[in-house]
Amino acid sequence: MGELTRPSVVAEILERHGIRLSRSLGQHFLVDANVLRRILEGAELGPGDTVLEIGPGIGTLTEELCDRAGRVVAVELDPRLKSVLDDLLGKRPNLVTVLGDAMRVDLSGLLSPREEVKVVSNLPYSVATPLLLRIMRELPQARLLVVTVQRELADRYLAAPGDPSYGAVSVKMQFLARLRRLAQVPPTVFLPPPRVGSTVLRLERAGPEPGSGDVQSFFLFLEACFSARRKMLVNALGGGRRPYGSRDAVASALRELGLHPTARAEELSPRDLLELYRLLNPPARGG
Repeated sequence: MGELTRPSVVAEILERHGIRLSRSLGQHFLVDANVLRRILEGAELGPGDTVLEIGPGIGTLTEELCDRAGRVVAVELDPRLKSVLDDLLGKRPNLVTVLGDAMRVDLSGLLSPREEVKVVSNLPYSVATPLLLRIMRELPQARLLVVTVQRELADRYLAAPGDPSYGAVSVKMQFLARLRRLAQVPPTVFLPPPRVGSTVLRLERAGPEPGSGDVQSFFLFLEACFSARRKMLVNALGGGRRPYGSRDAVASALRELGLHPTARAEELSPRDLLELYRLLNPPARGG
């Protein structure tokens, strides 16, 4: 691993450029070679891969990605850090640095549909969930993601029915990807240390499945299901501003799936919720 995994080296670079890091922007730089190695092993990079990295900072991970992948596209929000990144790694012929907000940048415009894309990033905690959902929905060529996120978020993504962390985001993530926890990461491996622990996750694209309908429509359905954790589905889906059917219709659909009509969303598996959505949103028939 390179010199950028050494805290003293990172601190000297930041001081030389007069940069004070911002917690509000999630600027915590990885300074641990062992964790960096786990990330790279999980990504299984080769010369035929293109890597999208969000929030490269000064390039600790970026440097290693450039050594292993055919092309690296790094999107950095902070112009000060992009300047440092260009100074340190700008001569790498396979590196493209982009200044911009990853939630607004035209990501598909940075990547060819024919490229084998992997997303490898230590994600800013504040935008991790919407950013992951955006990438998985808008970049179909990104088949594998290895990302570091806040441990609490990872627990929610991986949660199963009955777990207190299980909710709409759990189902969304598990609908779109197969998830695996690669490593638990303490705050001490970052400079400066965040206030919470982190998790390295591997996500392999799994969906959306053929015939599952519009993804956005299904996600709105999930939000309705989990709108009140303790509310029965017959009430969550059979009332409100946009009911998905009468209470009797929801109860009938639950019975058809072999579920009790008093069931709550937190008790249903992602597969059960998808099947319930299909029963309550039958495909339109051609005339």
